[in-house]
Amino acid sequence: MRYRNTRILVATKHHKERVIQPIFKRLIGCDIDVAKDFDSDQFGTFAGEVPRLQNPLATLIAKATHAAQKAGYDYAIASEGSFGPHPDFFMIPADIELIGLIDLKHGIEIIESVISTETNYAQFDLNAGDDYAAFLKQVAFPSHGLIVRALESGSIQKGITDALSLNTAIEQAFKQSQQIRLEADMRACFNPSRMTVIATAAEKLAQRILQHCPQCRSPGFGKLATTGKLLCECCEAPSTLYQFRLKQCVSCEYVEKSKRLDGLTQAPLQYCEYCNP
Repeated sequence: MRYRNTRILVATKHHKERVIQPIFKRLIGCDIDVAKDFDSDQFGTFAGEVPRLQNPLATLIAKATHAAQKAGYDYAIASEGSFGPHPDFFMIPADIELIGLIDLKHGIEIIESVISTETNYAQFDLNAGDDYAAFLKQVAFPSHGLIVRALESGSIQKGITDALSLNTAIEQAFKQSQQIRLEADMRACFNPSRMTVIATAAEKLAQRILQHCPQCRSPGFGKLATTGKLLCECCEAPSTLYQFRLKQCVSCEYVEKSKRLDGLTQAPLQYCEYCNP
């Protein structure tokens, strides 16, 4: 196995190695090092002080590549989270975690993702005298950290994990703004719920690394894509549903095509843009 008995760098400043290291040690048999003095905030912050200029995947690759090159490693792992409405259930907040191994020596990227509704992602705009006890319960404070933002001045206080610090931060914010905002701190080291999702994603990535291409034997076989369109069961026009799943190699051009996991061979009419415009 290519990565067994090697050293892989984790590009993080928020202690993600706590969940990544034991998984990769158990499944891959490698050692995990943490990038020293690595400032992941330069690629964007959840609180918005530094905007994320690229999409999550490009940001992940940039973080891992930068950390590996700076520290002189061939292999690096990074993850990137996004929070907002679930892509299929818009009223439910979701944590979308990408995690990837960037192999500079062989020029490949092995990327996995997890979408989870197990997140405390939320925010609450607060006026003086408002009761915010229900919000604190919703975001699992104090086991999960909070951010206090003064909306008028834009100043923020992050990593708040006790009642005294929260009260002080709120008092300070109200001196700068008539309305303030309480936000769940989504950084991994202040958010056990997110750390659990990262662990799930790391397990998925490690299992993927163990899959080898039948043609070139490169690790990471199973990059998923789709092709074709199912025909509508009523009018036989192409629907919005894909027809086949593709499993691809990250190194060569080998592809395996398979049927949908749900067994559909025709599309229900609600997915037809002609029958259900």
